[in-house]
Amino acid sequence: MALALIPIISALAAGGTLVPHAAGGLIVTSLGGYVTGTYLSTATITALFAGGATALGTGAAVVSGAAAGIIGGAGLFGTTLGATGITGLLMSAGIIASTPVWVPAAIAAAAGGLAYGGFCYYTLQKKLLANPEGAEAQFTDREAKVIEWLLRRSAKKSKRDDV
Repeated sequence: MALALIPIISALAAGGTLVPHAAGGLIVTSLGGYVTGTYLSTATITALFAGGATALGTGAAVVSGAAAGIIGGAGLFGTTLGATGITGLLMSAGIIASTPVWVPAAIAAAAGGLAYGGFCYYTLQKKLLANPEGAEAQFTDREAKVIEWLLRRSAKKSKRDDV
């Protein structure tokens, strides 16, 4: 991780929040206002997205495709009719019970949340790539939250001393 992100991650860990800056880009704010040395330019954000987007997208596609095929699923509304994979085998043998109705509803809600998060990520990446080089983009609060989440996740994953 670049050394320029150290004060930003430190400020976020101390309770700061990433918000849009009036001049474009993003900056960390706290109870006392803007935190010095935490400005994120559009170029830095674009570089951050370029590094993380490929690995995140590839890993999610591989895991979700393999898991769906192996685990399978219950049949119509949690019954054994049309059940597939390991789940179908175990349900047919009577080892596991049929799925309660709330489980598919919770999964659908989680999938909707993931789809919305993916859409936010995609629109932000599209905005960054369309921005002319050297110009600062104006960000929304929603975009600031996406970038803040990405920075916090990046800081948690990094175990090196330079963060």
